[in-house]
Amino acid sequence: MKRPTRLIPATLLVVGLLLNAGCQASAPQTSTPPAETPPPVEVTPTDAVATPQGNQYARYPFPHQGQYGVMPMLPTDKTAQQLSDMTIALFKKILLNDMIVDTKAPKTTNEFRMVIRHYQQWELEDIDVSHINVSESQGYGMMMMAYMAGSEDELGLKPSQWIYGSTSLHDYYDAMLRTVQHFPSITGDLLFSWELKGYPRDGKNQTGYKVVNGVKTAPFKQDPKDGDSATDGDMDIIYSLLLADQQWGSDGAYNYKRIALDMLGSLWDYCVHKQYHTLLLGDWAAAEAGTTLGDATRTSDFILDHLKVFAQVDNAHDWQSVIDATYGVIQAIRDAQIGKGYDNGLLPDFVIRSGDTWAVPKGEVLESDEDPTFAYNACRTPWRLGTDYLLFGDTQIGDKSLLSYIVKPMDDFAKAFTKGNLDKLGPLKLNGKLYEGDDSDTFAPPFLVTGVGNQADQAWVNTLWSFHGFTEYLGDNYADYYKIFIMLTASGNYWLPTSP
Repeated sequence: MKRPTRLIPATLLVVGLLLNAGCQASAPQTSTPPAETPPPVEVTPTDAVATPQGNQYARYPFPHQGQYGVMPMLPTDKTAQQLSDMTIALFKKILLNDMIVDTKAPKTTNEFRMVIRHYQQWELEDIDVSHINVSESQGYGMMMMAYMAGSEDELGLKPSQWIYGSTSLHDYYDAMLRTVQHFPSITGDLLFSWELKGYPRDGKNQTGYKVVNGVKTAPFKQDPKDGDSATDGDMDIIYSLLLADQQWGSDGAYNYKRIALDMLGSLWDYCVHKQYHTLLLGDWAAAEAGTTLGDATRTSDFILDHLKVFAQVDNAHDWQSVIDATYGVIQAIRDAQIGKGYDNGLLPDFVIRSGDTWAVPKGEVLESDEDPTFAYNACRTPWRLGTDYLLFGDTQIGDKSLLSYIVKPMDDFAKAFTKGNLDKLGPLKLNGKLYEGDDSDTFAPPFLVTGVGNQADQAWVNTLWSFHGFTEYLGDNYADYYKIFIMLTASGNYWLPTSP
């Protein structure tokens, strides 16, 4: 984020419960808050005509059991079908409310361009043209289309609710890919522009889009001032391309695998620190080497499962060095915090280079005075690092394990802090105290992944799965979009594109 910015079948469910005691597979060792949004209004496009063709397009239709290093602890008070229904219900609301079409592209199935909106009401006073999308939300949206492919029938959309004659989520994915290709970063070739804008905001239009025949539309515009990239957005987009290659194949209109490898080359050239091999904040930061921003890294970019997949598919670049460097940053911060008596696993939004090590900044780095806290970037680390543990097993970080060093402390902290009331969670100081008011819709869901990984308390896992945020739609990418992946991961249905 550049600014404060088939589920397990019944038989496998039983197997998962039997394995919850601790099936662990080892992996190779390696050295401004979102605003309140208006109530959702479901729109019904009237100029779409085709009937979706169900899962015939998908090789791995949702739900699809993934290959895990550690089996997640499943809830005992919900069936696999109920977990599947929860995921589909949220995804359907996202499809009906959050897709925006470019008015400057043809209105045909094979040519339209689309984004998934990034609503930021709190920026109204700062910009004069609407901020409708960022690469972060686009990456989330493209991953969603690939993972949820095959759920078209279960979604129960009417033919008129599919945009411009689309017949499947494959069509939607390609429409989002066309947007990525049409608006490249002004800095890193092939990477995606961090921000797109729509209609100017004025007294009559406070959304940036207009509804035409039931379709949210806007004339997509790339702002040269904010036209460079953000690392996490491009990482998710590239990962989605690898998913698309596995899901639909690369012998159609787009060679997803080739596009992914080309983008990985740009990601390496522009978003990896040449000396430290850490992830930069975006392609623009490469030119700032030796400065605070040029050497800084962001913990929400620590997407280890993506990096490990990149290392498997891309032999032209040393992604293992980035994996090692990322664990090195985590180790430096964790050791420093443990030395202060804070063994809760919390990481700050941003990390800076200080002398010959990595440190928590003392104030604003890029976004706000929340940069040194567990806020609207770092809130995703329980999800991201918990996913690394579940998929790849108990990786060693120095002389400690990922479970004991990160996953368990985070889970233990969340359980003790909330005492079962997840509504208490919000931005946190690294000492484990609230930084400001609570925001449970954003901060509670990621702890589900560390909870099902730690496997310490069945009742706690049941409580996490019962959090009201998983069944509520708020119209905000933090509280809605990444909940899809959290539910997929915690239910065993987050599959890797290298081994579906």
